[in-house]
Amino acid sequence: MERELLKRAHRLYDLQGESVERFLAADPTFAALAHRLARAEARLAQGGDPEQVRALAEARRLMMAMLRETAFKLGYVLAHTYPLEEKT
Repeated sequence: MERELLKRAHRLYDLQGESVERFLAADPTFAALAHRLARAEARLAQGGDPEQVRALAEARRLMMAMLRETAFKLGYVLAHTYPLEEKT
C-alpha cells in the first residue's frame, strides 16, 4: 500500500506541477522574486555574457523545481501526519 501511495503522489506531482507554478506566481513574494530574476535575465540578454544568461535562467528553473519539490514533500508529510477528520 505504501508503495502505491507514493506512486500516486508522484503522478499527482507530475500532473499538478503547472498548477503549483500558477499558485506560486500569484504569491506576492514569489512573484516579486521571479520578476526580479526575469528582469536581470533580460538585462544580461541585451549584450551580456551568454554563459551568465544561461546560468541565471538555470537558477530560475532550479528555484521553481525546488519550490515544486518542497510543495510535494509538504503535501506528502501532511497526508501521513495530519488528521483528516474535520475539527469542530
